[in-house]
Amino acid sequence: MPEVYTIPLSKIIHELQLETAFLPKSADDILIQSRDVVRPGMELNGYHEYFDPNRIAVLGRAEMYMLESLKPERRAMALDSYLSLKPPAVIVARGIDPGKDFMEIAETYHVPVLRTTESTSNVVASLVAYLNVELAPRITRHGVLVEVYGEGILLVGDSGVGKSETAIELIKRGHRLVADDAVEITRIGSTLSGTAPELIRNYLEVRGVGVIDVEKLFGVGAVQDSTQI
Repeated sequence: MPEVYTIPLSKIIHELQLETAFLPKSADDILIQSRDVVRPGMELNGYHEYFDPNRIAVLGRAEMYMLESLKPERRAMALDSYLSLKPPAVIVARGIDPGKDFMEIAETYHVPVLRTTESTSNVVASLVAYLNVELAPRITRHGVLVEVYGEGILLVGDSGVGKSETAIELIKRGHRLVADDAVEITRIGSTLSGTAPELIRNYLEVRGVGVIDVEKLFGVGAVQDSTQI
């Protein structure tokens, strides 16, 4: 079974500079696991067959004006029906005030409500792009990742075959180290990107020499945080 990755809502709030209207608990403890986002027009109209409880919902002008057009009783039913499904978070775009009744029902069902002045399309695009990176499938592989003439090259092989020694010779020739020994590889769409675990970033272990700090020895231009493979 594929591993499920999560990201705390607090990181999304910080990245997208969202305003917090209501949080049932600390945003650090609210974990998001889906890379998909929904604009819940169908759900607000009572169609719940394909509702995904893991998707963040983004409400824009169309959804909010539709709610405003309903009579108070029907609006309350629509909000209660949708928010009772407990989406992980709701983002209201374009600086729209969701209204007192919206907030009361969200608080009843402990649904986080966030706001932004950005347009709905910009919010959705930024959120999807960010989640695609943060929640991308990933593995860790033994090897050395270097950037040579702007291209990421992953050197693999048994211990002792000379991967790190090859990397140091490439660095001496002006190329860059990305990761030594453990390479974290993420798949974003059809692209593979690699980086180093933070604890060993910028370090290279050379047989017979030991561990060296590549950035201090060769300068900031000798290292790179990540690269496409």
